[in-house]
Order: sequence, then C-alpha cells, then structure tokens
Amino acid sequence: MPKLKLQSARQTSKALTAVTDQLYEELRQSSLKHWLDDEKAAKKLDEKVHTWAYQAKNSLDQQHPYQAVQLQLEAWLEKSALTEAEFTQMNEQYQEFQRSLGMPVFSDLWQLQQNEVQSKAALNLQFQLLQEKWQRKLTEAVAQWEFEQLALQRDAFLDDIKDFLATLQKMAKHKDSLGADTGIFLDYSKGELSAQDVAQFETWSSYLAQDKALQKLCRIMGSAVPSKYKRKILNISPMQAQQVMPDEHAFEEITGIHLSQDLNLALPSELALLADPDLQVLFDLKYLESNILGFHLQGEQAGRVIDDPRRARKKLGEKGPMILCLDTSGSMHGQPELIAKAISLYLAIQAMKSKRPMYIINFSTNLTALDLNQDYALDEVIHFLSQSFHGGTDIIPAMQHAVDMLQQPNFSHADVLVISDFIMGALPAELMEQIDQMQQQGAGFYAAAIGNFRIDHMNDALFDHQWVYQANTGKVEQLY
Repeated sequence: MPKLKLQSARQTSKALTAVTDQLYEELRQSSLKHWLDDEKAAKKLDEKVHTWAYQAKNSLDQQHPYQAVQLQLEAWLEKSALTEAEFTQMNEQYQEFQRSLGMPVFSDLWQLQQNEVQSKAALNLQFQLLQEKWQRKLTEAVAQWEFEQLALQRDAFLDDIKDFLATLQKMAKHKDSLGADTGIFLDYSKGELSAQDVAQFETWSSYLAQDKALQKLCRIMGSAVPSKYKRKILNISPMQAQQVMPDEHAFEEITGIHLSQDLNLALPSELALLADPDLQVLFDLKYLESNILGFHLQGEQAGRVIDDPRRARKKLGEKGPMILCLDTSGSMHGQPELIAKAISLYLAIQAMKSKRPMYIINFSTNLTALDLNQDYALDEVIHFLSQSFHGGTDIIPAMQHAVDMLQQPNFSHADVLVISDFIMGALPAELMEQIDQMQQQGAGFYAAAIGNFRIDHMNDALFDHQWVYQANTGKVEQLY
C-alpha cells in the first residue's frame, strides 16, 4: 500500500524553524539572555535545541490523529478507476473527514456533479480531483496538528532550558573560588542536577569562597609533590620469574583454526571443494585471499622475565592521578565534614580542568568509591559527595583500597590524599610496608587534618606532607 508523504521536508523544517525561533526569542526576553552571548553556553544551548528538535519531530511521526483517514485515502489511491458507487462511498468518507475538521460540507454540489456524470472519463476526472483535494486537506490538517504539538513541547522544553541556565548561573557565581571557568560546568555536567544537588554545591562553594585560608590550603594540596627528603631505599631485588612463552615458529601442537594460504594444514572440508568443478573457483578465490580454513600449530619455549618494582618512577613535581580518601564518619559530622567536602569539590574540579584521573573513596567503617575518569563527572561528584556514613572511623580498609588502586594501570604512581579528623588508630605494619613500597616507586601520600587535632599518633613515615586546618580559628598549619 502506498504511503502518503503528508509533510514535505521543507514544511517540516519550516515548522521546526518557526518553533525554535520563538524559543530563542523568549530566551532573549528573559533575565537569562546574557548566556546567549557566552560562546560555550550558546554552543551547548544550540546542541540541546537541535537534539530536542530532532527528538520532537521523531516523536510526532506516525502519531497524528488522522491515521484512520490516512488509511482510507491510501486505499483509494491504490485504485486507478472507480464505479459510481465507489465514488459515492469515497465522497462520503471525505465529507466525514471535513466534519471532523469543523469545515462546511458542500454535499449538494458534489451530488450535482455526480448526477451530471455521463461518461467514464468524466468520473475518473472527478475521482482525481477528489483525491487531490483530500490529500491536500489531510496534509494541511497533519501540518497544523504537528505545529500545535511542537508548540506544546517547546513550552516544556523552554522550562527545561531556563532551569538549565538558572542552574548554570548559580554554579558560575562560584567559579573564582573553585578555580574553574564556565566551560567546566558545561563540559562535565549533563545539566540535570536537582535543586538539592545545586543547593549542596552552593553550600560547599560558598564556604570555600568565604575562607581565604581554606582556599590557600586547597591550592597547596592540589599542587603538592612528594617529599624532597630522601627516603630509605628498600631492599628490593629485581624479581625473576620463569615463564613459558608461546613460539609461533615451532609447529608442535594444534592450538586452533585460522585463515591462511597453507595447503598442508587446510581442513578436509576446504580441500573437498576441489572435488567439485563448480566449486574449484571458490577454492581458488579463498586461496588468493588467504581465507582457507586450516589448523593453527604452535610451540612453546621457556623464558625468564625480570621485573624491577622501582621502574617508571614519577618525576618529582609531576602531577599524576589522584586518589582522595574522604572521612565522613560520625566524628566529622557538621562543620568538619562541610570543610572536607568543600576541599574535595575543589580538587575534583581541578582534576577535571587538567584532565587528571581521580578516584574518591568515601569511608567510615564502610566505604564507597567513585572513578572520575568518565564523562559528566561533575554530576557524579556532587551526588557522591552528598553521601555520608556518620558511623565509626576505620581508615584501614580505605588505605588498603587506595594501595590496591595504586597497582592499577590508570592509577599507578598516583598521589593519595587523606582528609579526616584522624580520630583513629595507627595502621598495621603490613599495610605500612606496602605504603612504603609505593612511596619508593614515586607515589605521594598526603594528609589534611580537619579540626583541632594533630596526627602525631600516625607513623611519621606515612605521609610526605601533613596539614592541619584549625576549624575554630580558620588557620592552616603545615607540619612538614
């Protein structure tokens, strides 16, 4: 059955252009109009509008309320000629369609014309005229319906755009205190943060903006490098492991099937093609293209692999990945947790800005983790930082997890930063030894104590640098 093209590409484009022009005009009349002059914001807005226009048009396809009428017309368009009875039926269906549109029906005129029909040629002419008129009216009706639906969707989309720009405006107010620019909020966010997410972001950012000493601490921590003091050299000898290595040139045993030109190893099913004269051409073609299925033979040889744990150390001053351990236990509840999360937000945005891989561990007696090495990381960071445990404090699982992450390719030689009040016990000797080995390989370990506490009870060799932020005075003290 032929399908009617009820809306031409030009008409569709015209309708969408009219709707989007109205949308931009309303934005120009709003208090958010200045974002249209921001290059990155305007580009992001254009992307959203184009995506919406495409989705809006697709959602309207095959959804108009005239499907039954369209099927009726398509059935008549299949016919090349009609009898008078069929023409009468077609005319009645067309008149019913007109009534559904609220249009006057000139049935007497059509009846008069029908009575005057004396020849088959005249009947066919009337048939063609009615086809064209019906199709034109149906096209106009569908076009009008689509325009009205697009206008309704535009209103909903306009509200979403205004919410997006309002959120961007709230976040952009804090770009200076976070050391960021508007592009960070656009490039690393879907723009779908909830009101609660935005409120949390503003709380952390506002606290950071009001405390110059905390801003200084954030900058110091973000640019910290491993200790300049010489560490003791671990007595680690290169490890030698006996391994069996595959040898492609030793044909010792069958390990599988592959494609090749080797006739000696060809499968019997391939050689069987030569028995049929009609299939010999196929065999020749497969041979020329090295597509003959054959056995794959391989041997093995013993080898010794030398692995030095001290290889590929990070250069002094080089910024690598970052692993952040954030304490959200009960003792951190209140202002200490607020300060810790403000620092975490700053460091996360700096990591995005410099495209520095970052891994955040939120710990108490349990832990959760977030890998920022992904798109839309800002949304995930805000959601993640909104979580708290408010239980006891156990840093051992968090530090063990950080050490495990240091052995992953994406986070080898990362800097590990712990933000806590350090109301906790010392680390076990085995974990300290692992940390010491990681430090010898170039990983940096840093600590920021929030509150009026020191971390003297922690092993002196654990951290390269230690800072204490005095919550009651707002002062920062660097221990070493």
